[in-house]
Amino acid sequence: METEEIGYISKTHGLKGHVILRLNELINIDEEGIKSIFLDINGSQVPYFIEECRPNNTGYIIKLETIDTVDTSKKLIGKKAFALTDFILENDESLNEFIGYAIIDTKLGNIGNISEVDEKTDNAIVKVIHPSGVEIILPFNDDFIVEIDDDLKTIEFNAPEGLIEMYLQS
Repeated sequence: METEEIGYISKTHGLKGHVILRLNELINIDEEGIKSIFLDINGSQVPYFIEECRPNNTGYIIKLETIDTVDTSKKLIGKKAFALTDFILENDESLNEFIGYAIIDTKLGNIGNISEVDEKTDNAIVKVIHPSGVEIILPFNDDFIVEIDDDLKTIEFNAPEGLIEMYLQS
């Protein structure tokens, strides 16, 4: 049985022992199929069976068997989490390949290069560093992408009215 580190327990959730499992970047899990995780307790990987697993904006809200109170779940905060490799999904469609690409807005021209891609929510977002150093956060979906040129590493983008300007005003 081979395991791989997938993230860590970041905090408690609610009063019945639920915790937030925060995944490492580029890791996705089979939330429907995964039955257990292993937590690093004093250097050993201790198995915990999952009763419930549902996504939230920072990872997954999970309910572990035998963890029924906030007090017991607090003891898990910061623990590294591992999963069997069978439940770790290959992320073939990661948008991280676009890090470094220039965003060319149809109205404003080159607004900077993508520094980070966040795919943890249903709507992916990109962080773009403007030449002035300002970070601009843009929705990254087909509604706004006009064309991607992999040779030039550019993305022609039609941002919603006023979105980019909002970041550049301050």
